[in-house]
Amino acid sequence: MNILLVSNGFPPSGQWGTEFYTYQLATGLLARGHRVTVFCPDRLGEAPRYTLERTTRYQVPLVEVHNGGDPKKSFRDSYRNEGVETIFDRLLEEIRPDVVHFIHMLWGLSVQLPELAKRRGLRTLATLTDYGLLCHRGQRLDASNHSCEEKSPAKCAKCIREPGPWDGSPLSRTLKRVAGFGLSQASGVGLDLGLVVLEKDLIHRETTIQRAMGFVDAWVAPTSALARPFLEAGLDSASLSILPYALDEAPYRAAPDRMESQCVRFGFLGQFLPHKGLHVLFEAVRILRDRLSDSSEPWEVIIYGNKVGGRNGLYMRSIWTDDLEGRVMVEGPFEPLRAPEILAGLDAAILPSLWDENAPLTILQARAAGVPILASDVPGVREVIEEGRGAQLFPPGDSEALARAMKGVLAERPIRDPDRSPPPVTLVAHLETIESLYEGMAACGYPPRAQSQEAHPSASQEESPTAPVALLPPDAVT
Repeated sequence: MNILLVSNGFPPSGQWGTEFYTYQLATGLLARGHRVTVFCPDRLGEAPRYTLERTTRYQVPLVEVHNGGDPKKSFRDSYRNEGVETIFDRLLEEIRPDVVHFIHMLWGLSVQLPELAKRRGLRTLATLTDYGLLCHRGQRLDASNHSCEEKSPAKCAKCIREPGPWDGSPLSRTLKRVAGFGLSQASGVGLDLGLVVLEKDLIHRETTIQRAMGFVDAWVAPTSALARPFLEAGLDSASLSILPYALDEAPYRAAPDRMESQCVRFGFLGQFLPHKGLHVLFEAVRILRDRLSDSSEPWEVIIYGNKVGGRNGLYMRSIWTDDLEGRVMVEGPFEPLRAPEILAGLDAAILPSLWDENAPLTILQARAAGVPILASDVPGVREVIEEGRGAQLFPPGDSEALARAMKGVLAERPIRDPDRSPPPVTLVAHLETIESLYEGMAACGYPPRAQSQEAHPSASQEESPTAPVALLPPDAVT
């Protein structure tokens, strides 16, 4: 079967859960005899917008479209992009897949892509990785990280305009709030300058996405918790399968234990974003440090991840204080395939997440490695974890409870045990289920391309496997 995977990135440049799942899916399907190509955006802005770059990673053909973040882009560009659509349609004509599997459609891509695939008679499947199709912020948390389950275009527009605690200084946040209110009020009397997100923008986003979702044949959600809001929003339950993510456990089981050390090592693996709860961990570190005497078991926390820009650009700077030095080590991101080695060097993995989660990669990797887990008791974690079998859950946001759990690890010094807790689903079973979903969808035809050859670059440009190719000039699409 010829399969096109559409995602938001791919290792090693794509560091985290969705990208790593794409890698596991692509290499797993490739090993089972399928032809696989991955299409994803590169948002670093290191090449002109709409430049196409082709490489092969881990034996998987990769097609990246450069589409860097730009504050001048419109809100609409976060979910709909005609330039990417043109490139994608040409890619469909070139590789002629049997199935297009969407693992991402937003932020650098376009929700129009499933419709383009269906116009060519292709089978389409989509995996839900967060709430992005329902919530612009992606986690159904508001600007202050509070749960936000009730939605309306007006409320969502206000939420997007509202600066969060880490979106600049107090003065700049106040000015942004005042400016946003003034501009939104001006729009009510017909003076829409396009400078802030308005209710009409959210109405357009919602109607566009709802229409786009109708072009997907089948859906997969990694947990029932993640699926529930989509079902409540009208997604047909008959088209939806619950299937946790899976990974190749062999490298995690085979990773050698670290050399004997007197120092207990806790680890955080993830992005430095507010909804991941790093500030909860830092407060737990302070609590544990103040309660333990200097003669207690030596311990440290290592955080693996990277700072973010945009509206959360000040997050890490604002939660870090000098008193954490000596207890917290910031190691930055690591090449994703080093995860078995990284986890084997830990005495416990910590996931202090504040959002519902989606069968998080850190949990699955730590289980495979046999490393004890301390995690927030959120729905998407509880579905893929067995408390008491190498895992302890604590209330989300509760630094006191996390500090107590960490103290328990110091007292017990549990050892790695890969056999302690089996995975929710093995990689083989996961791949077999995905294959059955591919095969269960209606057989596809392949209508002739509708666009003229003159609208696209010459074939000679496309044949270079590594050189960037500008498919569209930077100003070709607004």
